[in-house]
Amino acid sequence: MQALFERTVLLVTGKGGVGKSTVAAALARGARAEGKRVLLVEFESVSRVAPLFGRKEAPTEPVQLEPGLDLMGFDLLYSLHGFAGDQLKVKALARLALANRHVRGFFLAMPAIKSILFLYHLHRLEAVHGPRGDKRWDLIVCDMPTSGFVAGLYGVPTMVRQIFRVGPLATVANDMGALLFDPLRTGLVLVTLPEEMPVLETLELRNALRERHGIDTSAIVVNGVYPELLDHDELSALAGAVDGHAPLEQDDALSGVLWAADVLRGRADRAARLMPELREAVGGRLIELPHLFQRQIPLGGIDELAGRVRAATRERT
Repeated sequence: MQALFERTVLLVTGKGGVGKSTVAAALARGARAEGKRVLLVEFESVSRVAPLFGRKEAPTEPVQLEPGLDLMGFDLLYSLHGFAGDQLKVKALARLALANRHVRGFFLAMPAIKSILFLYHLHRLEAVHGPRGDKRWDLIVCDMPTSGFVAGLYGVPTMVRQIFRVGPLATVANDMGALLFDPLRTGLVLVTLPEEMPVLETLELRNALRERHGIDTSAIVVNGVYPELLDHDELSALAGAVDGHAPLEQDDALSGVLWAADVLRGRADRAARLMPELREAVGGRLIELPHLFQRQIPLGGIDELAGRVRAATRERT
């Protein structure tokens, strides 16, 4: 856990609806607070990260959100132009080639083209502007699509090498694989909710990546953990107060409080039962983030979560 922010790339993924964009933003803010220069990359076309910082969308070119923290979005055509320009060496020639709809359609119809271009773009960002390049960024945090996309991403370098066995593209495939599979450079962060089904899917993904590709998860983030407001004895005392010992209007109010407290207690209990298995799966590298009870999380809420992340990275496991 202490080495989480020492990597150059963090891939953040999870089942849809678990709050991975919020977690990616919290990781980026947490790393920045630790003195890192951070680039936050959003993959999805409909931005969920940019609104957290008062922007409508993530631009294709990096833009500064604040000192030490930049934001950019992945755009398929933009990345295709960048790839073609790098391979053809002459950007004007690349633009001319891609202006032909048949050439452009050929590339866009390739299997796994999104995965290939994203990984290529990420590899170039890290090579040119990472710690081994001009040191513009120490860490690139990627808000990835759902877990199925990321599972396929790890097969991209092998697939490209099988198609292009020699030449510059074979070299590119080797470089992409070197970045993706180096645990000191790239870390995988899985996000889940403290509920049975998301936890089960998270563990299945973790096990599948480990068995197929030898990838060990850097951390699991349990997002939206409900607080333990009342223990069982306090709940029993509250139930006793509701049981015919108060005027009707107070009784109704207390009944609502009792119901809400019981729901939170149940969710806290379920989360507590799930934590040991998750913690064991990643050797203790578990980060618990609280449920904030806000529909739209403000930047201050993101910083609260970032503080929890920072505290977790300082704990010895």
